Amino acid sequence: MKMVLRSALLPSLALLAGCTAVIDQSSFFPQSAAAPQAKLTPPAGYVMDDRMVELPGLGTMHVVRLDNPASEATLIYSGGNMSFVATQSGHAAVLARAIGADLIFYDYPGRGGTTVPPTIDASIAAGPALLQRLRELGWIGRGPLFAYGLSFGGSQAAAMVRGGGFGGLIIEGSAADIASVGRNFIPPVARPFVKLSVDPELHRFDYLGYAAAARTPVLLLSSRSDDIVRDRNMSDFQRQLQERGSEVTFVSVPGGHGTALLQPAAIAAIRDFFGRNSAR
Repeated sequence: MKMVLRSALLPSLALLAGCTAVIDQSSFFPQSAAAPQAKLTPPAGYVMDDRMVELPGLGTMHVVRLDNPASEATLIYSGGNMSFVATQSGHAAVLARAIGADLIFYDYPGRGGTTVPPTIDASIAAGPALLQRLRELGWIGRGPLFAYGLSFGGSQAAAMVRGGGFGGLIIEGSAADIASVGRNFIPPVARPFVKLSVDPELHRFDYLGYAAAARTPVLLLSSRSDDIVRDRNMSDFQRQLQERGSEVTFVSVPGGHGTALLQPAAIAAIRDFFGRNSAR
């Protein structure tokens, strides 16, 4: 989220007085990036299944399952907009130690071989379509099912869970109010002179509505030194979800954007949230 929004806003900020910066589809979705040299390594005791799966009418998606033979629970992880499946070894290791569930990772358009187009319509449809394919593959069974979304991935996780059937939704460093988050990229001295607008096309992707429609408990993980999605953004998100009837747990930990899984308090919150909601 950080690099994309900054690339969209900084050229406009140079104009200062009377300028308008627009957040549109190109600044919302992950951008093209060089493939990393890293390779996903499964946690000890886990078995990796790496596949390209077809999402009818959308294209193919690169998906990896890290299976814990001792677990029937599953967590689907949606990374930030700079993420690749190949770079998720660290997150996988932490989540495996915390909850021991099967872990599923997937690549966004243009990464890892994924050919789903980077459009609003595809983003709206991809989550439910992927979920259906995972069930058909047998990667999701009768055990508890959770979704985790970091930054941009929070919106993708929300779109995935809106059909129900999840024990819980975990969102780290993400909020549905795109305009408020976007303003965090504008230097305080420039804010009186810069008008920030959101392309109406983006509103068709109803992040808040999707998260609330799931009718599943939500854990919000906020990092106190996050200058991209601030504590106040996530606190507002908590209020908005609660106003729509969601059961929300809010946890704020030290650190910057995307670092919550380095914090013992966040790991403990995930473990507790997982345990409390696995029987639902």
